[in-house]
Amino acid sequence: MKYQDTLNAIYAQLDRLGDLPIFSATVNRIREISVSRESDAMALALAVMKDANLSAKLLKIANTPLYNRGHGNISVVSRAVVLLGFERISNLSMTLKLIETFSSDEPGTGIDNLLISAFLNAAMAREIAIRSGAMDVEESYICGLLYRLGEIIVAYTLPERYRRMLELRAQGRLQWDRIQLRELGGHFSDVGQDLAQSWGFPKAVVQAMDAMSAEQLQPARRLNHILAAGCHDLLELLYYRDTGRELDYGKRIKQLMLCTGLVQEQLEEAIGDAFRQVCDLSIEYGLSAKSLQPPYRPSGVDDLDELSRKLSFYIGSRSEQFASAQRAVPAAPPRSGPSQDQLQLEYLTKINEMVAEGGKAAGIIEVSVEAIERCSALDRVAFCLLSSDRRQLTARVVRGMEAEALQRELLLRADEAKGQLFLQLIEHGNTLLVSDCREGEWSKRLPAEFIRSVRPAGFVAAPVNVGGRPIGLFYADNCAPGAAIDERNFRIFNQFLVQARLALELQYRERGS
Repeated sequence: MKYQDTLNAIYAQLDRLGDLPIFSATVNRIREISVSRESDAMALALAVMKDANLSAKLLKIANTPLYNRGHGNISVVSRAVVLLGFERISNLSMTLKLIETFSSDEPGTGIDNLLISAFLNAAMAREIAIRSGAMDVEESYICGLLYRLGEIIVAYTLPERYRRMLELRAQGRLQWDRIQLRELGGHFSDVGQDLAQSWGFPKAVVQAMDAMSAEQLQPARRLNHILAAGCHDLLELLYYRDTGRELDYGKRIKQLMLCTGLVQEQLEEAIGDAFRQVCDLSIEYGLSAKSLQPPYRPSGVDDLDELSRKLSFYIGSRSEQFASAQRAVPAAPPRSGPSQDQLQLEYLTKINEMVAEGGKAAGIIEVSVEAIERCSALDRVAFCLLSSDRRQLTARVVRGMEAEALQRELLLRADEAKGQLFLQLIEHGNTLLVSDCREGEWSKRLPAEFIRSVRPAGFVAAPVNVGGRPIGLFYADNCAPGAAIDERNFRIFNQFLVQARLALELQYRERGS
């Protein structure tokens, strides 16, 4: 009965707090799409874009050295999905939302340490799974991440009770399992399983959260529980949370060796790699690198002490590098505004926020045109709207040099040569980049009226389709003589073009659903 009372208290508190964003419709949708064989990168990108903060953080992480190895700047969510993979995007989203949702200033609960442990647990489980040839390393990751869900939920919703439990554990007179039964009427794993099941997590993931239910799993999936539980216990030992001396480092390592076929050196190498990854990504996830550092002190177990010493030294040196870099920032010369990379990220976030808030299509297009003009060195940018009979393009949004003159010239009709050029691009769905209008045959192939009236040195034009129907065209150019369009400016143009397409497509799908 006491356990049911605990569960009722947790659900009541969650209702009072307004439910948990981590398990909102957006995140559930991301998870559903990522496991569906019928989904594509566009569908997953659209789901991620519903959360502006999540989109911005995913793009930052996708551009870190750990994930981006020679792919160039990843500036749109759809490309991140393709390069990182469905499962990885889903797990990154889950980790980010877990940390974002449960970060709390509630004193004495140590909830930030629980979040760090969950992230480390997931990374360790994944690294060991990779080395052991596990069937699904991304599922191993999510099992590791959610293994402590119950404890996180209790600390978040019942902080006073959780503080009392920590005090009892610190006294060292009662085992941690007994304290859970006494104070909650059940175990943390029971709480985690109940909530994970109610939030629609796969049965195999829910069963892997507890030793008894994990026995019902097939051997390949039972490994996920062993990895999650084993890594959890190792972290308890590394951070000296096992005040009752209930855990044994040697036994845990031997169990992992037996189940994975790895030797101790390989397991400790995997643990070290996981710590390095989490440390190097800590800033992007909103965590303190310093808080990852194990409080190194002798335990009497030589192997544990040696591993703790190595990890403590690495985390300490890396966190000092991060701190030094942050201290150096104020000494830099003052700048009149944000960097180009920062400005691009701000505009991407703004577009995503407009989508999440149900902003109008015209507003999204206007912001996209503004973003291209401000973030690139292109002189002029415009969006031309296609008429219902598809025989005319009219410039509706224009920014940059000689904007009014360009708006007059970009009235493009099907019965004119310059109009035919762009209407054919829309018809065939093609993007046209002419970096320098003087090069090759372009001066002969382009309509003379277009060159004479618009006077582009180089230009790019690309159609916009929504729901399989063309609605218009983005156009940008340089008008200074000899000012060709380089690769960087084309990349920025294309980045916001793709983002606008995604945003408009998302709105179209939502209206149709």
